[in-house]
Amino acid sequence: MKYKVLDEETVFEDFIAVKKGNIRGNADEVYSRVRVERDDAAVMFIHNIEKNTIVLVEQFRYAIHRHESKPILEIPAGKVDSGESPEEAAVRETLEECGYQLQKANLTKLGTFFVSPGYTSERFVLFYTEVKNSDKIEAGGGLEIENEFINVVEMSSVAFYEAVSKGEICDTKTALAAQLVKNKFS
Repeated sequence: MKYKVLDEETVFEDFIAVKKGNIRGNADEVYSRVRVERDDAAVMFIHNIEKNTIVLVEQFRYAIHRHESKPILEIPAGKVDSGESPEEAAVRETLEECGYQLQKANLTKLGTFFVSPGYTSERFVLFYTEVKNSDKIEAGGGLEIENEFINVVEMSSVAFYEAVSKGEICDTKTALAAQLVKNKFS
C-alpha cells in the first residue's frame, strides 16, 4: 500500500481546524480527504479509595445533542495546552472539573489512543489514579469562562462497572478505561 499526501489546506479554523488534503493512492489516482485537527487530551480514571467510588463528570455535549439530549456521564478529560505535558494537563483538568488535587507521581499511564482516526487527529492519553477524601480541595464543576458547567458524580465502583456493562454509560473513553482498569487492577 502506497500513498502520499500531495498538499493540504485549512478550510476552517476556530477551536478546531478542518484540513483538506489531496492524496495519491496505489494506482496513482488522486483523491481528497478531510480531517479535524484537534489537540491531544488527558483523560483521567479517578478511583476514590476511601469511598470506593469512581469520579465522573456529567455535562451537556453539543456535538451529540441530536442523539442524546441529556448530559452525558464520563470520566474527566481536557485538552493538553501548548507547552504542557499530558500529566500536567491531567492534574490541572482534574482540579478544574472535579476539585481533586492530583500528584503527577500518582498517575499511571494506561496508554495513548486515537479518538476516531477516520476523521480526526485527536489522541487521548489515559491515566489511572487513586485519590482520598482529603484530596478534594475545591468544588470542581469546570470553568465558567470556558462555558463548562459540570456536575461531579461519584458512583460506587460496583454501580459504575454495572452501568458500563449494561451500556448505560455510552462514552467510549469511559468504557475503554473501565475495561483497562478492571483488567489491570482487579
